[in-house]
Amino acid sequence: MGMIEDEHRSFIEEVGLCYVATASSSGEPNVSPKGSIMVIDEDHLAFADIMSPGSRANLKENERVAVYVCRPEKFQGFQFKGTTELSQDGPVYDRLAAAIKEKGLKLPPIQNAVMVKVKEVRGLGG
Repeated sequence: MGMIEDEHRSFIEEVGLCYVATASSSGEPNVSPKGSIMVIDEDHLAFADIMSPGSRANLKENERVAVYVCRPEKFQGFQFKGTTELSQDGPVYDRLAAAIKEKGLKLPPIQNAVMVKVKEVRGLGG
């Protein structure tokens, strides 16, 4: 059984927004909202790096990441911790590009598809 359960999947699909925390190799933190979060399979999330130079720079130095999806008004949320892999083409990149296009968003092209191998899941406040 993977780290990402049906409860997590449906929550992510319903909320559709996450906050991604990264840090440089020297520990300089960065947090960035992402409206492209999606579940790839039971162990992987993905989001698009479109206009996130701080996150991109950090991920190139330090692959560790925390992804937080929440509904603060209901005190509900999940934090997913893991490691990332960046790609500029391939099936995950294509899925993210198609999802953004389907939403009708006028955004610059995706710089990187960011796949997160989830190693830990915590509930709100975890």
